[in-house]
Amino acid sequence: MFVELHLGSADRRLISLLKRLGYGLVALIISGNNDIEELPAFRKLVITKGSAWKIGLSRSFDLVSVVPWSRFALNKLISDDRIDAITVNEVNRKVLPSKAQARAMAREGKALEIVINPIVSNGESGLAFLRDVINDYSTIDGLRIVVSQGISKVSDVRNPRDIVELIRVLTGVDAKPLISENPYELLVDALYRRGVCL
Repeated sequence: MFVELHLGSADRRLISLLKRLGYGLVALIISGNNDIEELPAFRKLVITKGSAWKIGLSRSFDLVSVVPWSRFALNKLISDDRIDAITVNEVNRKVLPSKAQARAMAREGKALEIVINPIVSNGESGLAFLRDVINDYSTIDGLRIVVSQGISKVSDVRNPRDIVELIRVLTGVDAKPLISENPYELLVDALYRRGVCL
């Protein structure tokens, strides 16, 4: 079963396609209707520089991630119990966690989420960035790496098996856990921290 943690639409055709491709869980990053019958859907809050005030709403969501805007902000957010994941969704090495920050993330139970669609849309530089990020952070003990597609429409969808193969070719890493077990465990841990037992 594959898990998509960065879904920007509840369109029926999109959900149907994800189900046919083997997805079993999704997390919606949109507000409003998340009533999807075909797949279990959870609500995800993504905090950015312009929406940092929303962190106070974290109890209303199943999963909370932050797109870091600086390493200083990242330092503060790593130890925040309301944050479940640090999200990388652009080719920008300046906001990547340092090795020390990544080790702190692992100790705090935070995951590193990589949203690949906006990254690979940068061509060769995006693929090189993806390769480097996975190679660099997969060596840190206890750090859970999660790969999401970042889907907003049907044309954004890639076959998850193709993503596994792409990451394997780029890095030599078995990527299936990055889009199946790791995001599932991240979601279960986040729900547990919020008092929901599965």
